[in-house]
Amino acid sequence: MQPILKQTRNGHPSRALKPPRQERSLRTCQRLIDAARKFFARDGFERVRLEDIAAAIGKTRGAFYAHFKDKEDVFLAIFEQDLTRDRRHFASTLSRASSKEEALDALSSYLVEVTKDKQRMLLGLEFKMYAIRHPHKRKRLAALYSAVCWHGARIGFGLLLPEWNSADECVQRARTAQFGAIVDGLGLNRIFDCRSLADETLLHIVQACAHVLLE
Repeated sequence: MQPILKQTRNGHPSRALKPPRQERSLRTCQRLIDAARKFFARDGFERVRLEDIAAAIGKTRGAFYAHFKDKEDVFLAIFEQDLTRDRRHFASTLSRASSKEEALDALSSYLVEVTKDKQRMLLGLEFKMYAIRHPHKRKRLAALYSAVCWHGARIGFGLLLPEWNSADECVQRARTAQFGAIVDGLGLNRIFDCRSLADETLLHIVQACAHVLLE
């Protein structure tokens, strides 16, 4: 990163100090995540090389390994960022709902928007197909994926249903996986044929599923 020119008190430009090492490292990490997100969705999880991701931001393979163990690791970082945005949305939106019905409607509307996020849907599909094609990795990857999803869902569903927090963990994980399956299926089919799944139709389907799964 090139140092930034700034004005001194006497009006002459001087070179600003580089950002601290930790800040530069965080910026590099985020740029790697952004590049990986783009490549995975466009080219497919298996086809993308670590060198491609690093080169996209002017870095080497070594820079990638300084932040991530492998492609699976950077994918989970992408997914965690998406779920962090989900949690923030839930915290700000569901907490304002005056009734369970309003909260369910807010949740359903947000999930519809998620199904319309083509890049996010493709990323999820790519990762799951990769795990399916590699049986020796599937159990571990499925467990990691499930753990990340469950952790992300706890805040949203906890705000929506107070009893969720006291439910058995196995039940929580099952409900989370069921919601994920619904979103994945709708998102994939909307990408394939958007005319068959208009926004209103998507909303009705998600609302119906939410009522069944969260009653």
